[in-house]
Parts: sequence; C-alpha cells; structure tokens
Amino acid sequence: MAYIPIIISVLSLLLAAYTFLSKESKENTSELTTVIVKLENIGSGIADIKAELNTIKKDQRDDHDRLIRLDESLDSAWHRINTLEKQSKDADI
Repeated sequence: MAYIPIIISVLSLLLAAYTFLSKESKENTSELTTVIVKLENIGSGIADIKAELNTIKKDQRDDHDRLIRLDESLDSAWHRINTLEKQSKDADI
C-alpha cells in the first residue's frame, strides 16, 4: 500500500517529461495538469484512508486488551463465587 503514492509520483513525472519533450499544445498541458492534480488528490485520499485504518487497528487492539481483562476479571469473580458457595455449604453441615 506504501507503493501507491510512489507509483503515482513516478507516473506524474513521466507524464510531465513526456509533455515537455513532445512540446504538445497548451490544451494538452492543461489536461495533463488536471490529471496530475487528480492523481495527487487520490494519493492524499489514500494517505487519509491509511491513517484512518491505523486508528481503527489501534482501537481494535485496545478493545481486545479490554476484553482480555474483562475475561480475567470474570474468571476471578466466578472463583470467588464458587469459594463462597463451598463455604456456605460447609457452614450448613
């Protein structure tokens, strides 16, 4: 996924070099500039998506850690409940 911005930059550079070397009309240059701007916008959109994905992954890790702590707490609570039940039964006898 990190290669996409590099590929876009290389394509933009190649398109710019092609336009310069072939001395196309101003209309083609304008169209090329539009394409380059759109490619840059796509690249920034991809960067935004990547940042959002990293945030989601971090949130998922935090939720996983919280779930593990809850499970451990639940196990401990059940152990205490079982101990209290056993003590209650022993006291009744």
